[in-house]
This record gives sequence, structure tokens and C-alpha cells, in this order.
Amino acid sequence: MSKKNIEEFLASEIENDNAENSAKEIATEKENKNSKIKDILHSRKFARGWLFAAVVAVFLACVIAVNIIASVLESKFPSLAFDITSSNMYQLQEDTEKLCKNVDKDITIYLLLEENTFTSYDDYFDVAYFTQANRFFKEIAALNSHITFKYKDVSSDPSFTTRYSDLNFSEAGAVCIVDAGDNNYKGLSMEDLFAFQIDQDTYTTNITKSNVEQAVCTALLALTQTNPVNACFVTSSGITAEKDSQSGQSIYSGLKTLLKNQAYSVSDVDLDSNKDIPKDTDIVFFIGPSKDISEESLEKVNNFLGTAKKKSKTFVYVPSPYLVENGTPNLDAFLEEQGMKITDNWIYEQDNSYLTSMYPNQHTISIFDYSNDTFTTGIDISTKVVMGDVKPISFTDNSTALTLLDSSDKADIIPLTAQSEEEVQDGGGKPLCGVAINRSEVSEGINKNVVVIGSYYAISDTFLNGYTQYNNANYFVNLCNVLTENEGETITITSATASSTDLGLEAATDATIPSVIFLGIVPIGVLVLGIVIWAIRRKK
Repeated sequence: MSKKNIEEFLASEIENDNAENSAKEIATEKENKNSKIKDILHSRKFARGWLFAAVVAVFLACVIAVNIIASVLESKFPSLAFDITSSNMYQLQEDTEKLCKNVDKDITIYLLLEENTFTSYDDYFDVAYFTQANRFFKEIAALNSHITFKYKDVSSDPSFTTRYSDLNFSEAGAVCIVDAGDNNYKGLSMEDLFAFQIDQDTYTTNITKSNVEQAVCTALLALTQTNPVNACFVTSSGITAEKDSQSGQSIYSGLKTLLKNQAYSVSDVDLDSNKDIPKDTDIVFFIGPSKDISEESLEKVNNFLGTAKKKSKTFVYVPSPYLVENGTPNLDAFLEEQGMKITDNWIYEQDNSYLTSMYPNQHTISIFDYSNDTFTTGIDISTKVVMGDVKPISFTDNSTALTLLDSSDKADIIPLTAQSEEEVQDGGGKPLCGVAINRSEVSEGINKNVVVIGSYYAISDTFLNGYTQYNNANYFVNLCNVLTENEGETITITSATASSTDLGLEAATDATIPSVIFLGIVPIGVLVLGIVIWAIRRKK
């Protein structure tokens, strides 16, 4: 072999050796890498990291699934929503729930707008009244399968309103219809649903409270009751009618509202005119006259009571708290025929436990005890009635009249003309009567009722609706229901208030299960899980 061939042969062998060594190095490197990967895969560190990733992935998947399900459920069942506002502004009142659950006929509530349009009014008024109302409507429907709530865009279906020929759909007309079928329906305007007030400085219109619950419940009562009660308020003998007063209200406006909420049909009558009390009237209110009733008007009252043949009739008299010029001889004679007398004094309560927390030093404003359980059935008697400037009621000899509310046995009296408390007179050491009734039975189950309420302020809006810690609203409505044989339950629904739309979590659209999960449970859960895993890994 030549030298050249030998060199070529050696070079070839060296090249082969290098290639073989290189292949072995590559194989070894791969083997080392595979070994490292296996070590990593089997290491505790990897196991902990993979477990963490898996737990987080599963946790997030569960959260997403729960949120999707909760969102669907919340849209179908509004009652699943959480009201996390401090004032519970999205929560229906107990009497609303009680009434709605007892509805036994199919009712459809139509709101004649698109939902987004309705709730967008919150931005204009800068308060969440419309979001609140939206929630109320949905929750009312959710209480009973007989009640359905629907938004109806009449702009796309203008023929819809032709079904309700008795309703006005102009600018201030009906925006909500409560329909019981068979041409039996009630229309509600924005003024029925909300209380509006004009700011005299800026001339802007504001909403002061929501009457959605009262309006809807009143409509439901009216549509489901077969024999509604008719109440009539006398507007003569110096009594100012609401439509004629400067404020558009009267001292008895709160009582009127309460009766309307019980589905009473309420009207006025001027007995000094040629009008008589309507024949279908069940109860007449004569409240705070500033002069004596005329003989002609008194005859109309007696004629009304004389119609108690198939159904009981009731006359309610509330004297003025002040002296009436020239006295009230006609009224006094009428009351004496009923076995009752009223003097020109106020009850002056001397038992401090009967005085109120609002006026602890005012002895002419006090609480009264129930003296007859006939008119307290179904109401909470642990809560008392409060009355102010109460004229005491006494009874004539052989009177059949009964006390309904009375003072403590420490109460005295003070003349209306008194200039100081030094003129307080002895009350006789026995309870003084603040409310009384004379029931004359005409036939079995049929009565002529004459009720005297000694306090003009006891049935005012302030005492009925403002002082909710007392039982005035429940008691006087229950009294009227019993006397008129009203079949409906006694319900007392107060107006609702709402907060600013800039509430974050307090907004109704946020106060739901998904919001609580996303904004509360998820961040806290992830944070706790991260802390636990970090602590475990640090110890390893």
C-alpha cells in the first residue's frame, strides 16, 4: 500500500471514529436530556406545580359554569337576586308578598315600554327608582304563577292599546295595565307609580318616592274582589275638599290613600248641595268640620244610616281639635242620640309610659290601649295607636256605645282655651275614651254603626304613614274593614325610596349571585389558594 493510500485510509478511519464519537455524544446528550425530563416529571416540584395549575383550571371552570347557570336562573327567577343595599331598597314588603301570593285568578301586568327604555330613566333623574320598579314588577310576578309580567312596546304594536278603550294613553296617561281578562283591567300612570315634585329653585322635576307596590297591589285587590267597598268623604260644613285645597291634599289624604290600597272605591260628597249620599255607599267620613252640620245635611246622614237593610252602614265622625265658632248643637244632639258626648277639652296624659319618644314632654300626644278585641283580630296588638289633641268621649245614661281606644287611668283633661298647664283638670282616675262606637243591630248581621274618633290628627298622613312605629294605619283600616265587612285582608304598604344610581354594588343589576361570585368569592378564593400553596412549597 502506498503512502498516499495509507494516509487516505487513516483519514477515513479517523473520520469514522469522529462520526461514531459524535453520534455517541449526541445519543448520550439525548439520553441525559430524557433523564432530566424524567427526573423533572417525577420530581415533587413538578407534581406540586402541575397540581396547582390543575386546581386553578378546575376552579375557574367551576366558577364560569356556576356564573352561567346563576345568570340564567336569576333572569328567570328574580327572587334569587341578592339585595345588598343598606336600605333593602329592592325588597318587597311583607304585605305585598302576602297579597300577591293569595291571588287566585290569572293577571297579566303590562308595562308599555321597552325594558331598557324604562330603566334608562334612572340616568335622567339620577336615582334608581326605575331599576327598583323593574325589580319589583319581576318579583311580584315570581310570587305567584297566576301573575305574569311583560314589557310591551306599543310603538311597534299600536293596535295593542285598542283593547283598553276606557284608558287614556296620552302623555300623562296609562303606562302600565293590570289585566284580569274579560274586559276587567286597571290602568296606572307614571303619577300612580311614582311621586313627582318640582324643585321651585331649579324648576326640575324630581321623584321623591315610589308607589309601585301600592299601585299594583291596589289594582290587584280591585280586580280580585267581588264586592268592593264604597267610601264617601263629606266636603261640607267647612271641610275643604282635596281638589280645592292649595296643596291638593287634606288632613285625611293619608286615610284616603290607605282605603284605596284596600281597593275601596273612594268619592266625595257635598251635603250642602242638592246631592245625597250615594245609595251604594258603605261608609261615610265626616272629618274636622269647622262649623256645625246643617239640619238638611244631618237628615241625609240619618237617611243613609236608615238604608242599612241588606248591608251594614257606617258613619265616622272626627271632630275638629279646636273650638268651633257658635258650637255644634246639631252634631251634639246627633251624638247624644247615639249615647255619646264630646266636650271642648283635650286628654292630658300624666302617665309618662304613655308618652311618645317623638314628643316626650307633650302630654296631649300619647299612646292608647285597645279596649275591644272585635276590631283587633289579625293585627299586632303589641304595637299601640298614637293620637294627638284628643277630645275625650263620654257616654250618656243607658248608652250602648262602647270604648275602642282609651288612655291610662292617670290621664287628666285640659280645656281647649287653657293658657298654661296650670289649668289641667282631674280626669277622674279612670281611663278616658279616645275612640268609641255605637252599633245598632237592624237585623241579624246588619248594623247601623256610628264611630267617633276623638283625634283629628290620628288619621292624618303623618300619624298613619309617618310614625310607622305605631299601629294607626293597621288599626283604623282594620276597623273600617270589619265595619264594612270588607273581604280583603288588611294590608299596609308604605312608599319606597331609592338611592343614587352611582352605587356600584348597590345597583340592582349588580346585586345578584353572579356579582357576588365574580367580585367576592373568586378573588378571595384565588388569594387564599395562592397563600396556602406558597406556604406549602416554602416548607418543602
